[in-house]
Amino acid sequence: MKKKIYLLTVLITVLCFNSNAQLRLLQNGRVQVGTLRLDGEDALNVTTMQVFGPHGDMRSGSKLTFGDFGKFPSNGWNVFIGEYGSDDTDQLWLHGKNGIYLTRGGQASNVIGYYNPSSNSNFVFNTNLRVNGVDITSDARLKENVQSLQNPLDLLSHVSGVTYNYKLSEMKKYCEPDKSKFTEEQSIQDNASDMQTSMDAAAIEKANRDKLLQDAIDRKDAEEAGRKRIGFLAQDVEKILPELVKTDEDGVKSIDYIGFIPLLVESINEMRLTIQEQQNEIEMLKSLLSVETKSTLRSTSTGNLNVIEGAKLYNGTGASVSYILPSTFSNAYLQVFDISGRMVKKITLTVANDVVEINPTEIGYGTFVYALYVDGQKADTLKKFVN
Repeated sequence: MKKKIYLLTVLITVLCFNSNAQLRLLQNGRVQVGTLRLDGEDALNVTTMQVFGPHGDMRSGSKLTFGDFGKFPSNGWNVFIGEYGSDDTDQLWLHGKNGIYLTRGGQASNVIGYYNPSSNSNFVFNTNLRVNGVDITSDARLKENVQSLQNPLDLLSHVSGVTYNYKLSEMKKYCEPDKSKFTEEQSIQDNASDMQTSMDAAAIEKANRDKLLQDAIDRKDAEEAGRKRIGFLAQDVEKILPELVKTDEDGVKSIDYIGFIPLLVESINEMRLTIQEQQNEIEMLKSLLSVETKSTLRSTSTGNLNVIEGAKLYNGTGASVSYILPSTFSNAYLQVFDISGRMVKKITLTVANDVVEINPTEIGYGTFVYALYVDGQKADTLKKFVN
C-alpha cells in the first residue's frame, strides 16, 4: 500500500513540475492551470492560482466549469466562470445556463438575489438597492402599439396612497432557498453541542463572532422591516391599473412605480388646461363688468388689509374654509363675495378657531372671495374656485 502511495506521489510531482504540463505548481506556491506562459507576469506574487485560456499572447478566454459542460451549438454551456469573449477583454463572465443565485449564511440560508428565467423574467433582489441613477430603456424604435393615455386624472383619483411597514416573518419566507435543490449534506441542521467539542479555540472564537454578526444582521432586518413607508397596495392598483402590477411564481405582487410618472405628467397637463380655460372664462366675465363693479371687487379681494396678529383664513374642501382669530377679540365675521363683487353670504364668528362649513348650493359655483373681518377691520382674504 505504501509503495502505491509513493508511486502516486512521484507521478503527481512529475506532472506538476513538468514545464509542458497543463497544471503546474511554482516554487513560490502559486498554481497555474491551462495553456502556460513564461514566469514573471505576477512579479509581486499576488495571485494564488492562475487559470489561462488558449487565445493570444495573454492566454485569454479561460473558463472554470462546474459539473458537466457540453457543446455550445447544443446549448450545452452550463455553469462556469471565466473571461468574457475570446479576446483579452479582462471582463469577468459569470454564467449559469438556467439562472444565477446569490446567497449568504452558513448553509446558504438566505437568497439575496436571483435570476430564474424559467419562472420569472426579472432579476429579483430580496434587499434594498442604492444606486446613483436608473435609466429605463424607452427608445421609440423598440415599441409598438403606442397610444396616448386617456383620462389619467380620473385613473389616479381612484388610487389611494397608504403608509405601511413590512411583515418580517412573511418577507423571510421569500428569502429562504428551495430545500429540494440541496442535498442532505448541504442542508445540515445546527448541531452546535457536538461541533463545539471538536473545534479548537480559534474556531470557537470565529463561531462566536459569526453568531454576533448574525444577531446584528437580524436586528437590522427587523428595523428595516418596521420602518414606516409610503406607497400603494398592489391589489388596489391592480383593480385600476393592471398594467402596472406583476405577480411572480410565488404569487407575490409587485408594482411598476415608474409607470406612474406618465400618468402624473398627463394629469398635470390636463389640470393646466382646465385652469387656463377657467382663467379665460374669468377674464371674459370680468370684461362684462362695469368699471364701478371692478373697483369694488378689486378692493374686496386685495386692498385695505390690516395686519392683525393671529388672524388668518385657510382653504377648505368644497366651499368651506377654516380660520383662526386672536386670543382676544370683540367681534368677527366672514363675508363671501361673488365675481361681480356682490356679497352672497355673511357669517358671524364666535370662537377663536373653527371650520366654516358652507354648502356650495348656498352661494353657487364659480370664483368667490372670502373676507375675514376682526373688530371692524379687514384682516385677511382668500380667493377660491368652487365647482
